[in-house]
Amino acid sequence: MISTTYWENCTTRDLCGLDPEQTVALLPVSAVEQHGPHLPLATDAIIAQGLVREAMQRVQEDLLVLPPMSIGHSLEHTSFAGTLSIAAEPLLAAWLEIGRSVARAGLRKLIILNTHGGNIPLVQLAALRLRQELQMLVLRANYFSFGSPPGLFSDEELRHGIHGGEMETSLLLHLRPDLVRQELLADFRALTHGMAARNQLLGPEKPIGFGWMSEDLHEHGVCGNAARGDAKRGAILLSHLAEQLAALIAECQSTPLATLRPQPDRGD
Repeated sequence: MISTTYWENCTTRDLCGLDPEQTVALLPVSAVEQHGPHLPLATDAIIAQGLVREAMQRVQEDLLVLPPMSIGHSLEHTSFAGTLSIAAEPLLAAWLEIGRSVARAGLRKLIILNTHGGNIPLVQLAALRLRQELQMLVLRANYFSFGSPPGLFSDEELRHGIHGGEMETSLLLHLRPDLVRQELLADFRALTHGMAARNQLLGPEKPIGFGWMSEDLHEHGVCGNAARGDAKRGAILLSHLAEQLAALIAECQSTPLATLRPQPDRGD
């Protein structure tokens, strides 16, 4: 048993003899990319850091938080100055090497906590490859899947505020208000609104999406009503997200590794 802590604060001795059934490693992955004229490039990374801190207060033991991978795959945002992006293949390779390092320490449960939409396909692939190669239980924890408290944001914003909108702005007003350019907050009505008005299925993301660059969505690469961002609701949202993440960690800890069946021998 080990107290919840950051991986890099441990010694080699601390990591010896941990229970692979109970101990969970968590890898935060995010992005440094444009978020319009009002939010900093580090928005996704700041959200990841804040969410991890809040969740660690709710999980008392057997959680090791790995150093964050704050630069992600941000191809869709590369038209805007300041975006940092790593190509898919080397980024996936780096995550896999981190997973292998976790396995060498004797652990087999890993949560990839992702706060950037462009990373989702790589999160899915990393989880599958580590399962196939090392029999690791790897959870694909895209924070968007944690939802928000009912009524905290409008249905329209939940549908259209996919980048730099009211939710992300509220989180940043709570976590780092000093980095929000509040004089530039606006209602960024984007391509998502127009397509929803005329299409039943086709939109940038759902129900059926297509490959897009962020300038396709809006000239500022933003979708959502950032003008309605609110620090108090940001705090409520962060608390909700942390509760969801803590619950997920507990479920990961209690899930038997035997859930992953040995790979069958298909030889003759």
